[in-house]
Amino acid sequence: MREMLNFWKRNEREEKELRKRAEKELVDKAKREEDAREAKRQSRKLNFLITQTELYSHFIGKKIRTDEIENAGEHGPVALTHGLKSGYDIEAPSEAVHTDLHSIDFENEKDEDLVRQAAANAQSALLATQGKARAFNGDAANGARADANGSRTTPDDDDDLNFQNPTSLGDISIEQPKLLSCTLKEYQVKGLNWLANLYDQGINGILADEMGLGKTVQSIAVLAYLAETHGIWGPFLVVSPASTLHNWQQEIAKFVPDFKVLPYWGTGKDRKVLRKFWDRKNPTYAKDAPFHVMVTSYQMVVADAQYFQRMKWQYMILDEAQAIKSSSSSRWKSLLSFQCRNRLLLTGTPIQNNMQELWALLHFIMPSLFDSHDEFSDWFAKDIESHATSGAQLNEQQLRRLHVILKPFMLRRIKKNVQSELGDKIEIDVYCGMTNRQKKLYHMLKSQISVRDLIERARGEDGAQSLMNLVMQFRKVCNHPDLFERADTSSPFSFATFASTASFVREAALPQLDVQYTAVNQIAYRVPKVVYREMLLPHWNNTIGLKQKVLEMMSVYREENMAKETRGWLGLVDCTTQEFTQLAKQDELARSIRGNRITHSQIEDGLIEELYGYASPHKRLLITHESGGKSSLTAGQKVIQEVNLVDGLSTDSDSDLSSVSNLSSLFNVQSNTYTAMHLNTLDPAAISPASAPPVDIICSDASFAPQRDDTLFNRELRLALMPMPLSMELGLMEQKVPLLDYPPANMLPQPLNAKTGHASIQMPSMERFITESGKLSKLDELLVDLKANDHRVLLYFQMTKMMDLMEEYLTYKLYKYIRLDGSSKLGDRRDLVHDWQTKPEIFIFILSTRAGGLGINLTAADTVIFYDSDWNPTIDSQAMDRAHRLGQTRQVTVYRLLVKGTIEERMRDRAKQKEHVQQVVMEGKAAPAPSAKDDKREVAMWLLDNDEDADEVLGASEPSNKRIREISGKARNSKLEDMYHEGEGEFDDGSSAAPSRMDSPRN
Repeated sequence: MREMLNFWKRNEREEKELRKRAEKELVDKAKREEDAREAKRQSRKLNFLITQTELYSHFIGKKIRTDEIENAGEHGPVALTHGLKSGYDIEAPSEAVHTDLHSIDFENEKDEDLVRQAAANAQSALLATQGKARAFNGDAANGARADANGSRTTPDDDDDLNFQNPTSLGDISIEQPKLLSCTLKEYQVKGLNWLANLYDQGINGILADEMGLGKTVQSIAVLAYLAETHGIWGPFLVVSPASTLHNWQQEIAKFVPDFKVLPYWGTGKDRKVLRKFWDRKNPTYAKDAPFHVMVTSYQMVVADAQYFQRMKWQYMILDEAQAIKSSSSSRWKSLLSFQCRNRLLLTGTPIQNNMQELWALLHFIMPSLFDSHDEFSDWFAKDIESHATSGAQLNEQQLRRLHVILKPFMLRRIKKNVQSELGDKIEIDVYCGMTNRQKKLYHMLKSQISVRDLIERARGEDGAQSLMNLVMQFRKVCNHPDLFERADTSSPFSFATFASTASFVREAALPQLDVQYTAVNQIAYRVPKVVYREMLLPHWNNTIGLKQKVLEMMSVYREENMAKETRGWLGLVDCTTQEFTQLAKQDELARSIRGNRITHSQIEDGLIEELYGYASPHKRLLITHESGGKSSLTAGQKVIQEVNLVDGLSTDSDSDLSSVSNLSSLFNVQSNTYTAMHLNTLDPAAISPASAPPVDIICSDASFAPQRDDTLFNRELRLALMPMPLSMELGLMEQKVPLLDYPPANMLPQPLNAKTGHASIQMPSMERFITESGKLSKLDELLVDLKANDHRVLLYFQMTKMMDLMEEYLTYKLYKYIRLDGSSKLGDRRDLVHDWQTKPEIFIFILSTRAGGLGINLTAADTVIFYDSDWNPTIDSQAMDRAHRLGQTRQVTVYRLLVKGTIEERMRDRAKQKEHVQQVVMEGKAAPAPSAKDDKREVAMWLLDNDEDADEVLGASEPSNKRIREISGKARNSKLEDMYHEGEGEFDDGSSAAPSRMDSPRN
């Protein structure tokens, strides 16, 4: 019975499992079928979206003739649309009706119907755009202004829009406006025509010429064209990063002097005053308007968006348009809400890292077309970026369709198209080896990293950030090991107690406080008062001083003991017996101080030499120390010289002879040889292991302290040895003390070792500092050749700490340089750029890469050196184009320093792969597929030796939790850029800053 019961239970369980399995298979099958239908529906939906967009773009492209302006004929004409190639009839109805995207049944609609609806939507969008342009100022106002200026009737009014005949609107051809005070290049005139066509048809655009081709002057030219041809003098709005505000203001005033420029920045109170000049009643300004062009920053338009939205702007120019690449930013949303007839975006690099940024720009200039973010996002991410990152083959038809969409709205010329008007640019990768110290540090870091460690680091929420921390350490070692571990300064052990109280530090700054030793020996010897008085001072009960008294009485220099012959000899040297006796009593230092006082004859000799360029006759007779001719020495100096009482102390005869050109080298053979052989710059062979001030003596007697201080710290002696303080010299001048009565000063002889001086502190060797970095050693050799050939160099860095080290090197090499980084103020930045352009004696301009990529014209340089490259090639391209741009007449050579066999070489390879994305989208070239898979794999590949290890890290570290994966991506996006440019700063205005606290840039 039990067996039967178990059998039926087992049978029932098996049947239940079979039913569940069958149900699961049915559900999976239904899900697969639903996914297939959804994929097909999404594909048709995306095809519909692209078709309507490229139809619109093709029609506008025929009008704007972007292909002809770009001289891009080498690729041949681009296929129009998938719909047209299929032979469908796409003639739009007479009255175009816009069909909402969500109301179309993409699953059941026929392809022919979808194409017709796409054409109708495109025509509807065009009609809406042109109607908006006509209605901006009012039809009546437009007609009156057109008649007054004698201009032709625009085709917007009466031409029938027909996609079968896209050339019915015609086109215009204009010449350079007379208001423009400069001469445009041929390609710039074509760009002006392109911009004028865009304006006439109410179409926004992106001027994406390569850096240095004059986007600024072309945009100013179109404003001059509107004022001269259409009588539209504004209001025009120019928005740029804070770093280029002064440049825009100066360029507009320079190229179109008739324009009134209103610089809109400063504190909240200043901006309130400036808004009084706004005329909100008139949508079109005349020549006598309060202003024509307003120049402001992105931060200001966000802070005062409510005021800008009330104005009707005839033309808005956004410089460095990558600033609005994020469609979720408040900056992007604020600018999109402004009332503008036309928008023009200026950018040298429209595509930076991904296609989402490109979509943000396209949606900004044409919201009616590029409004389906999700569909475009899917297409861009899955097709273009997958081709450039995972090796997938890009559909050639999709690529051409993307070009059809882009071309009418974006004009881009590169330097090779106008090479005859620019000098050549040569890029050279200079590979450097690692020094022994770099190898040890690099291998030490690498030995601590394993595949398992990278897997663990990549698992967490901050996976990319943790990997970038490792990358930063390797970068520091490659640049210079001192970034990782700075060489220490060595000094003897100081056996002393240092003053540390706040009161002492505060009082030490007072000039009336006489500070003797700031360090006190830890050994103190207490002398009893009785011992001091009776054994150390002269007393009736001791013989202290008696021996000295007897020696003085028996001295041959005593006046009573001098022979008559000696007194007669003193008369020959203008010295009395009293002066001679006083000199004999003094020690060597006191006699030297007395002998260095200035006399009338020395002043006269100095004036004669300064006025007539030669020494007085009696100076030329001082050939040797034993010469007996008349000299400018005082009586005391003559006595010291003749009797040779002071051995080894220099006299004025040394300096006298040094001014005689034919005898100076012979007289100073020893010192010249010592300096010429660099013996005075050798590191000392030995350093004292310890140092200490004198043992401190303590006595309670009132007279002890003054006597001790007078013995150890003779004020006259200290003043004579050291240079005279400026405050003391100023006081003597104010009191009109004669020069003869000035106390002697600066008698301390020069130290034998120029590196250590009189101190025992040993600084790190600069020669060793250079040789311990392979990059710096190669740079040192390169700069010598560049300096010899009169080149001028832009030296770019990623980290400000490395810039600090480079300043030490340039100072040591005596190269004239200036520095500019993100911490430089706007006024200082403008002055630095002006100095570089106008002062050829400045050899090197050191910049951070970000600072060098925003609005700086540095054509005075013909050499660019990247000490360390950026992971984003766009940033480096912007930086080098600051020298290789319009106005550069010489060949520009770009050197990129790379450490061979390290993380830098792999990062450089990855940067080259990123450049292919721009080639694919902008030029239509199918580049070789890179091997990187995503950003996290990219960082892992930098740290490892091969792609297989990177794949292992990527596969093992993929979190199962979707939220963790999203947080990890956000952490990478927010930290990767900042960590790579450690402490560098940027010349952009952060929108988070309080606008009322922003100071005005001063002219």
